[in-house]
Amino acid sequence: MKKSYIILIISLFIFIISLIFPAVYTKDSEVYGLACFLLGWAEMDGGGIAWLANPLLFVTAIFLLLKKIKISAVLSLLTFCLTLCFLSVNEITVDEAGHKSLITGYGYSYFLWMASALTLFIGILILLKYPEKLQTDTPV
Repeated sequence: MKKSYIILIISLFIFIISLIFPAVYTKDSEVYGLACFLLGWAEMDGGGIAWLANPLLFVTAIFLLLKKIKISAVLSLLTFCLTLCFLSVNEITVDEAGHKSLITGYGYSYFLWMASALTLFIGILILLKYPEKLQTDTPV
């Protein structure tokens, strides 16, 4: 299996696992990764821009599959930086009515989400340092 596929599988596996754990703790509740993934786009004001790391992660994967390694390296670094932006967010929406609550801590989901982006970035750096050799068909 090609290195690029292995890198993508590992990164996407970590991303999917991140969806099942709590991502953020507030005084009265916890918000799970799946809820942050599905509803994070609605928090674009303030530090909610970090949610853009999600679609950017998938765009990076597409460029990696298209063998545009340098473009995917830049995008993966930007993706990781966007995950770090979430640390600047002080409050999060906790219900459908739009009530916000102060963030008191970060759960496994947040750190797995970051690890997914970081895994993709490091994997792409490895591909830049040790590029995959093109397989040529040899006549038998």
